[in-house]
Amino acid sequence: MLHDHVAGFRDADDPRVREAALAATALLLDDPALAPSVPRYAPAVRTVLAASADSSYRWIARERLAAWGEDITGLVVAEEERRAALDRIRALADDPFAEGQEEAIRRLAEQPEDTAAPGWCDRRREARTAPARPTPHGPAPEPPVAAPGSGAGHRGPWRIAREEERAEWTFTPYVGVGPLHFGMTSEEIADALGERPPPSRPGEDRQPRCVDFTGSGIRALFRGGRLGCVAVDALTGPQVRLDGAPLTGCAPSRVEAWLVHRTAPRPGSLTYSPAADPVFADLGLAIRPQRAGNAVLSRPLFLLPDRLDLWHALPGEEWNFS
Repeated sequence: MLHDHVAGFRDADDPRVREAALAATALLLDDPALAPSVPRYAPAVRTVLAASADSSYRWIARERLAAWGEDITGLVVAEEERRAALDRIRALADDPFAEGQEEAIRRLAEQPEDTAAPGWCDRRREARTAPARPTPHGPAPEPPVAAPGSGAGHRGPWRIAREEERAEWTFTPYVGVGPLHFGMTSEEIADALGERPPPSRPGEDRQPRCVDFTGSGIRALFRGGRLGCVAVDALTGPQVRLDGAPLTGCAPSRVEAWLVHRTAPRPGSLTYSPAADPVFADLGLAIRPQRAGNAVLSRPLFLLPDRLDLWHALPGEEWNFS
């Protein structure tokens, strides 16, 4: 049934829809009942899916073609060369003293968007034989008690919202958090939150890098006018939970320790920003500190893959936030 429903999208006008439909078809052909259709789709998987700008689609193409007994040596070599070339361009773009830095930055900007999360392919392969997730060590983090005198509606400088005042959100890595989905515009976010963003200041870009929705305790960070990162205010933002444990407004060290033991990070999936903020690539999640008087509370950031390098991805407004 799924195969028949997907078939209608393989000839769509939008190339992204065509690629998504072909990727779904390639995965569905793992079912023995659909195996006779493999010769029909294998050429398109090689010529279309294996050449996609999306690395997850390229990986699907290599995995499926190999499972069907086809030679993928050339595709593997091409992928390694693609990654090496992109690494060289990134290194050049990050070096302010290198000749050709401007050209490297331009080439990076012209790169087609890759929606795949880092390590997605490896995680899918490992998931088949992955050991049971370790039990978190120690209790889950707990939010602090609301500051004395911080009555409902009060917006003092160090007010900490009570739990009953906070909206309850969950998140899906690399998809969105609460009612927000990555790729939204500022207007779409405002509609989802039921709140209008502050008016732009004279001289400000038409496509803002950062918009604060103070009523909801949310900061939206944009690239090219599209949502790429959501920062949740530690004091008044929604309570975002993972496996029932709160991530907002807790002691950052407790949240970090709990996440490390919960996720059992594989090599390279846990990194730290120059400010010592932990970044969990498998979750698209970073934990930054935010002051509340003498307390320091957790400020979770939910990110797309191209925002995991916090030092280069976050604008000054976020680094200067206290």
